Amino acid sequence: MNNILAKLVLFLSLISLSYAQSFFDMIDTNATNVSVAKSIFLSYEEVPTKVYIGEIFPIKVKAIIANNDFDELYSQFMNATNTNVINPESKWQWLSDNIFYNTFYLKVNALDSTLPTLTLDIYKSSKLIDQGSLPPSAPNIIKLNKTKEFSNVLAHELHIKKNKTSRFDDKNLFIVLEIEAKYSNLGDFKLSWVEKDGIDTLDEGLPYSKIFYYAIIPNYIKKFDFTYFDILKNKFVKISIPIVISDDKVSTQDDLNPGDSSIQIYKDSAYGILTIVFLLLFIKKRRMIYMIFIFVLIALFIYGKNPFNDMKVEKNTNVKILPTQKSTIFYVVPRTLYVQRLGTKDDYIKILLPNGKIGWIKDDNVIKN
Repeated sequence: MNNILAKLVLFLSLISLSYAQSFFDMIDTNATNVSVAKSIFLSYEEVPTKVYIGEIFPIKVKAIIANNDFDELYSQFMNATNTNVINPESKWQWLSDNIFYNTFYLKVNALDSTLPTLTLDIYKSSKLIDQGSLPPSAPNIIKLNKTKEFSNVLAHELHIKKNKTSRFDDKNLFIVLEIEAKYSNLGDFKLSWVEKDGIDTLDEGLPYSKIFYYAIIPNYIKKFDFTYFDILKNKFVKISIPIVISDDKVSTQDDLNPGDSSIQIYKDSAYGILTIVFLLLFIKKRRMIYMIFIFVLIALFIYGKNPFNDMKVEKNTNVKILPTQKSTIFYVVPRTLYVQRLGTKDDYIKILLPNGKIGWIKDDNVIKN
């Protein structure tokens, strides 16, 4: 009887312990749920219903954070397809109470593009304390019909700040455009009708971007035409730039061959005539002063031919369009060459190649004698 009673007491004790553990587990679980309760609520304030391939467009996001005890906000973008976030590190701006705003700029690159999921993390003392996410919107994606003159650029506005055209060689011209645009993909500027073109410098910012675009075009071209798509006007806008060849020496490609200019021909003729005159005077009057004048004229003639500006450059030297680090390389020196020095800018030297083309090289590519 005592054994039966003892077993019954043991059985009841085990059941009691089991229920007690379940009770404490439930309390612990509830406590955990309270500690990780979400305090971030994200929503779209502005989001487009349609976008064009290549367009830079904004999405404005609102965050309500029901937690005042945090140090840092960190944005992440995940699961996007063929979409670029232009400013992923944009800082959240506090508006009032627990409300924050941010504007991100995106660019879709294909018809099957999908926008990213936005995740907002909040940190306290470098530790993640909460996280919220916002599913992507799904705007209608439109592909523009490209024409021969379309530059691939979409913008709210676009302006040509400066342009300069000079001779590149006997058959081609070299044109440089400084272009500024608002909310644009200027980095995609490209013309199908131009055989050789590119972007030498890109300053990609928001809302304004700027590029230095160059093109090598046939010398019979009278106007440089291209179009861009104006997003606000919802139409293609044509830009037409008259070709006016610059003769000033500021241009990168000017003075292709100074020795062939008409001024140089006149100078050479004057040196020759004066030399003959002073030679005749010397023969007639036998005065050394005339011989000195002859030597001076000969020296000036030799100096005018610029032999002291000849220099030797290394094999495989890169010759650039413009004197900048990111400038396009249009020629690579195939072997050690003698070239003519035309000028300098910073650590670049402007040279005349034996084939008649002008370019810029780094000064450390010159072989020192």
